[in-house]
Amino acid sequence: MRTKKIGNYEYPEYGSFKEALDLAEEAIKKYAGIMPNMDAVTKLGYSVKNPAAISGPIYRKLSDLCAFGLFERVRAAIKTTILAGEALDPYDSAKAADGKARAVRNIAIVGKAFDAWGGEIPDDTAFPAKLIQIAGVDWQEAQKHTEMLKTLFNETFPYLKPSAGVVAPMSEAPTVGRREPISVSTTPNAKPFGELRTTLGSIVIKDKGTLKLATQLLELLGEQFGKEEESS
Repeated sequence: MRTKKIGNYEYPEYGSFKEALDLAEEAIKKYAGIMPNMDAVTKLGYSVKNPAAISGPIYRKLSDLCAFGLFERVRAAIKTTILAGEALDPYDSAKAADGKARAVRNIAIVGKAFDAWGGEIPDDTAFPAKLIQIAGVDWQEAQKHTEMLKTLFNETFPYLKPSAGVVAPMSEAPTVGRREPISVSTTPNAKPFGELRTTLGSIVIKDKGTLKLATQLLELLGEQFGKEEESS
């Protein structure tokens, strides 16, 4: 169980996404996807003599790292998921990037913040106020989570950038209503491919996952048009 929660959003308190990736990679390469707890905690840098010496805080870290969806805890071990295999695919970089992005989005507050902020992390002054907006909490609660979430966002936002095939901010300031055309491959018998480009961001559409993200971006634009009409 994750131990940190802001509003309705839970997030891992212990460990990082890189640690989760490294652990999943080790489990896949050396243990066929099922890695004993002793080896897992050793990989995380702990020195324990036997399974009975694995303390509660260490188990809490393992549980927190499960939040990314790359592995789950089973009896005396961790077991990698299908998502881990995709995120760590050594032969398909696009598939691996998409898998990592989906793993990051398993922490709902990360995806919520990335989409709401256009992929840019607010400065120290604005950060708590921005948290209030997306998490629906008061100022005191936002302040309590600021440092931990800034660390989490700084690590995970890069996985949601254009190289991962998902929404990312463009260099110019967003202007609702301005959209670039969608380019789609017209090569006979080619795999469907395209790109959605807007002032909110761009998405390379190469599979069902990125098509869904493109649809979500269009829905976000629709919501903003609605807000614009209401305020006019």
